Amino acid sequence: MEERIKSAAIFPNPDKDPDFSYTKEAVRVLTAAGIKVCADRRYHYSIGERPGAVEYYTYIEDMLNASDFIVVLGGDGTILEICERAALHELPIVGINLGHLGFLAAVEKDNLEELSKLATDEYTIDERMMMEIQIRDGSITRELCALNDIVVSSSVSSKIASFEICCDGYSAIDLKADGIIVATPTGSTAYSLSAGGPVIDTSTETFCVTPICPHSFSSRPVVFSGNSSLTIKGSTQYKQTDICVCADGKEVFKVSENAVVEVIKSDLITRLIRLGRNRFYDILSTKMFGK
Repeated sequence: MEERIKSAAIFPNPDKDPDFSYTKEAVRVLTAAGIKVCADRRYHYSIGERPGAVEYYTYIEDMLNASDFIVVLGGDGTILEICERAALHELPIVGINLGHLGFLAAVEKDNLEELSKLATDEYTIDERMMMEIQIRDGSITRELCALNDIVVSSSVSSKIASFEICCDGYSAIDLKADGIIVATPTGSTAYSLSAGGPVIDTSTETFCVTPICPHSFSSRPVVFSGNSSLTIKGSTQYKQTDICVCADGKEVFKVSENAVVEVIKSDLITRLIRLGRNRFYDILSTKMFGK
C-alpha cells in the first residue's frame, strides 16, 4: 500500500518576515523533501511559488484537516497564537525562530534545511500541558486556554493590589503586589522567570504562582501540583483601579473585585516537534547561558 504524502500547514509572520524570504525558503526545503505544503490563500502572491508547489485554502480549518503538522515562522508569541487551534486538531508544531530567544522553536532561521528531517521522521514530539481558565464575574463567564501563563494584575502598574489564591478550596497565598503570574512549566522560562520564578522541567505537570513586585520580602514563588484547582481573587485599595486578566499575552480582560479566576489543567495538549537531539535543557543552556 502506497504511503500517503505528508502535509505541512505553514503559518508565516509578515511582521517578522516582511519579504517572505524565510517562508519561501521553508517551502522550498519542505517540497524538496517531498512534503506537501498547505497555506492560507491570502499568501498566494506573497509566497509566489510555482503552480502546484503549494496548496492554498480559503478556510484555516480545512487546511488543518488536510495537514499532518504545522510549521510556524516567528517567535514564541507566534507559536502561542496557534497552539490552541493546533491542540484541538492534535497537530504537532515545528517552530522556526525569527524572534529573540525562541524557546518553543525547533529551527533557527539560518538552518532551515533541518526541516527536511520531517520527511524522514528524524524528530521527537514533546507534549506540553496547557491550562484552562474560567473567569466568573457576576453573570459573565469567560473561558480561556493558555500554554504559557495567565497574569492577574492591577490595571495600573503603580497601584498595588491584594490577591488571594486558594488551592482546591483552601486558602494558600495572600499577598499584596502589582500582580501574580500562574505559569505552566513551559511558561516558567517566560514572564514568570523575569519576575523571579524558577525554571521548571517541561516534562512535569505543575503550576507556579509568581508574585509581580510583591510588597513583602517574604513573598516567594510557590509550585502547585498540576492536578490542583487554583482560584484567584484580586482587589485594589478604595477600588481605584480594575483588575486585569491576560492569558498568554493576548486579549486583556478587566474584571471587578468580585470576579473569581479559576485555573486547572486543560484536557488539551500542545505538541512541539524537536528536530535532532535538542531537548529542553540543551535549549536552556544555549539560549539562556550561551553555552
